[in-house]
Amino acid sequence: MKPQSHHLLTLLVERDDDIPRVRDKVKLAGRAFGCPRLQVTRLATAASESARLLQGLYQGGKMRLSLVRMGEDGAGLELLFRGRMACGRAGPPRDASCPVNREQLLQTPPLPILAALFERFEVKGGTGGAAITFLFQSQVPGLAWDGEMLKRARAIRRELFADTEESYLENLRAKHDEVLQLLREKTEQNRILDQANNELLQLSNDLEELARERTIIEMSLKVADRIRNPTTVIGGLARQLVRKGGLPGPVERKIRRIMEQADQIEKIVEQFHRMADERRSLFGREDLVQLVRECLQSCHALARKSVTPLLTVAREPVPVLANRHVLKVAILNVLRHAANATPEGGEVRIHISSGRQGAELSVTDQGRGLDADTLAELARPAGGTLPAGRSGLMLVRQILAEHQAVLEAENLDPPEHGTRLVMRFPVFWQEHGKEQPASSPLTATT
Repeated sequence: MKPQSHHLLTLLVERDDDIPRVRDKVKLAGRAFGCPRLQVTRLATAASESARLLQGLYQGGKMRLSLVRMGEDGAGLELLFRGRMACGRAGPPRDASCPVNREQLLQTPPLPILAALFERFEVKGGTGGAAITFLFQSQVPGLAWDGEMLKRARAIRRELFADTEESYLENLRAKHDEVLQLLREKTEQNRILDQANNELLQLSNDLEELARERTIIEMSLKVADRIRNPTTVIGGLARQLVRKGGLPGPVERKIRRIMEQADQIEKIVEQFHRMADERRSLFGREDLVQLVRECLQSCHALARKSVTPLLTVAREPVPVLANRHVLKVAILNVLRHAANATPEGGEVRIHISSGRQGAELSVTDQGRGLDADTLAELARPAGGTLPAGRSGLMLVRQILAEHQAVLEAENLDPPEHGTRLVMRFPVFWQEHGKEQPASSPLTATT
């Protein structure tokens, strides 16, 4: 038989003073439909305790009172309670700890009593991030499900609403506040999304800048190594032949053409060197501490997971030679990795220091650590291209290679756990493996 019901009243449970109001309405309905005194007391007590459960664990909700068909022709009262949100979702619960499974939930008062005292009892959700929904029914002796009962129900419903105008307005106001809160949360989510989109756009621009710079420097080095030397030899030999003289006229003209073309190639080489000089001008002395602080302000992954960054600095400033926009891409990637690896509400420790060996930036998360393959890949020197599909820590390693720095990774042993990522920046830049003189620290060379 298909269940049948007739809705009587719905009340919001938003504040503590809503609980006695729920109790009074259920008591009034029980008396109006002719329930015995004990049944009225039982229904009213169960209603107030159920409302208290919603308010204490599930941040409130609502109660729906209905007249339902029970058996062939009988009728009874049904109380349906729905929680507003999952237990503990909006902060620590006030009355008790959140149930972790269904067995523990069914032992949470007043649910065991409801299951024992009423003809029908059902519960859904309540654990695992889901709001609770439960109902119980109580058959009214002598109440039949017929047309006369439905007419009587309409009159009783008007009686229930007779003194609820103030309650209705208060609950409507509470519902309005709830809608405004949802709109504010939606607006905040849209703002965070816009910031993330802007961050992605900036990241894309920085990656394009990195690719352009790398292309320029590689082309310049190839020109210098593979073209300039043979061009110099060709031009020099041609000039020697012309200076010696004694060449037939047609041969001398051809050799002079060779000299002109060699000079032209020299000019092209100089153009590439000027491009390399422009690329070098993009690097400058930057304060590593300031770069990290700027990245912390724009790393929304930390805020999204409520991860607390703990920054400690040995001294300020900590100068490094860097392209600030590109290096910030590397720092942001390391911070995002640490935020994603750390459990929600955890901490990320960041330490910046400098010494005779250079500057050092370490980021330690509270995650499960990197797998062996990733650790082995990070331990290898950066190559000319990024591994396919690996644009996180591999990109960091590549960017640091452009800054003659290295990335080191290690998994921490219990009880700390997590991963420590360390960026090590040199005191001096090197040219073809030769250390720069001590009188010119942090000097960019090609």
